[in-house]
Amino acid sequence: MKIIKKGIVGVAVVLAIGSCSKSETTPIAETNGTLLAGTKGASKSWSLTSATVSVNGATAQAVTDIPACESDNVFVFSNNATQDYTETEGSTSCASTDPATVEKGSWAFTDDGKNLLIDGVYFPTSAQFQAEQDLPLFILSQGEPLTVKQITASSFTVTYSYQDTSTSPATSYFFTVSFTKK
Repeated sequence: MKIIKKGIVGVAVVLAIGSCSKSETTPIAETNGTLLAGTKGASKSWSLTSATVSVNGATAQAVTDIPACESDNVFVFSNNATQDYTETEGSTSCASTDPATVEKGSWAFTDDGKNLLIDGVYFPTSAQFQAEQDLPLFILSQGEPLTVKQITASSFTVTYSYQDTSTSPATSYFFTVSFTKK
């Protein structure tokens, strides 16, 4: 009888310990990070594929006048210790004096994976950005969170807003920007 009681107690202890262990799930921010930048130590390059903009709450319109010198830019996200981010000129530059690196910094997802945060600097001395009205379209490191609409291993879409306070009244822009893995 003692042996049966010890056996039952032993099974109960094993079941109790097993039921207390946490399931091993990957946090959504880590999953999205792998989709965006690859596995630890890797990096992924992306190119702009489409964009829409809504101005002051109007219906969103496709951005169709993206110059080749901007649409061929390369966005690289690295899954390293500092989670580096860079945007570089593609095969064409808008001006020969444009720097090769358009912007750089670091990236992170919020814990829920719904927002992509890019902390960085961009180089506004570039002729391509001095002449363009769509400055916020191509600069992702403005300090505003990018809302992740969809992300897969081969594409991602983000939305973000920008307010141009240099106009009176201020002009509000809402962008949807899609990228494809290069």
